[in-house]
Amino acid sequence: MANRAEALNLLCQRVLNTREQIGDAWPHNADPETGKWNTVPTGDWIDGHWIDMLRMTGELLDRPELIEEAFRRLETIRYKLELDDMFRGHRFAYSAARLYGATGDKNMRTLALAAAWAMRSSANKGNGAMPVGTQCQVLGAVEFSDEVVAGALSRNTICIDNVHPALILDWWAWKETGDETFLIGAEKMHKVMEEHFIREDGSTIENIMFNWETGELIGEIPTLLGYADDSCWSRGQSWAIAGSLWAYEHTRNTHYLRTAKKLFDYWWNKVGADVPPWDFDDPSPDAPLDTSASAIVCSALARLAVLDPLPEEAKPFTDRLEPMLESLCQHLTPIDDGDERPVGMLLDGCMNGRKKVAPKNETIWGDFYLMEALYCLEKKGLFS
Repeated sequence: MANRAEALNLLCQRVLNTREQIGDAWPHNADPETGKWNTVPTGDWIDGHWIDMLRMTGELLDRPELIEEAFRRLETIRYKLELDDMFRGHRFAYSAARLYGATGDKNMRTLALAAAWAMRSSANKGNGAMPVGTQCQVLGAVEFSDEVVAGALSRNTICIDNVHPALILDWWAWKETGDETFLIGAEKMHKVMEEHFIREDGSTIENIMFNWETGELIGEIPTLLGYADDSCWSRGQSWAIAGSLWAYEHTRNTHYLRTAKKLFDYWWNKVGADVPPWDFDDPSPDAPLDTSASAIVCSALARLAVLDPLPEEAKPFTDRLEPMLESLCQHLTPIDDGDERPVGMLLDGCMNGRKKVAPKNETIWGDFYLMEALYCLEKKGLFS
């Protein structure tokens, strides 16, 4: 297994290889045997992830042209500021906010804050939760292009994801401006998750509908990404864990650690440090794994691990980081001396096991979160 420095360099080499393959397209998932990327023309929900991978690689390898490319890429997705899409949080936190932090470009600060305010305006009027959004696009899961679906399902639907993709820009904006609108908004979304999405055993529900105008509970809706309506989709669990850890990181409110503990204990009791199956309840012995779920958790743990001083109450979480990273890096190419695939592929990611969309592939977001975790540990912190 590669050590941290080796693994980070392998991921950087994969970024360089990917650039040569994709041209102006956006990488989404790659064939596990060849490393050839399946691309998306507009970036789908992972455009910010690729932009930040370019930035991190440019910095780590002293390749300023990669940072310039990150800026150029961002300009091509600027129009998405206007889209009613929960992934604006990821998109502009990982692009504009990170580029501002790295370069001091004030235009990037303005863009990130504009996205944060746009996100705030889409919150559920009744309970403050962040909905999916009427223009959310997720390859292999849901494309809200149908007018009826866009008007009812996506505006009224809250996902377990939303404590991470939809809120990380809130945490950055609150830190950047001190405006408690962002703090209060994020707290409301977490409250909805804690009250409605976490089962007694610590597992999570994927989707619940609330009336957007009143916040009134409508009910659960069928799973889009999990094995069954009553199962536990592992990437959803990882978003909930990571989102709760981000909340603690920014507020130091131990209430969020208690929430994270219940969620993480469920995970740990199921698989320990190992990579989980795509859904914890898939009964098949050949169920696909999802390295991206582990990588998301590792990234959040790495952010905690570099806090100085490290709060005592955070140590039970950060103590789990090294074994999880060790397990995760076992899925990073080259697997052995005879492995001729491109280096730095994080194998065994799963986009959608339910629909068999990229069920055993490399995923760009899996690569990103492992890279982010290792970069954070190397640099002793992140910009947002």
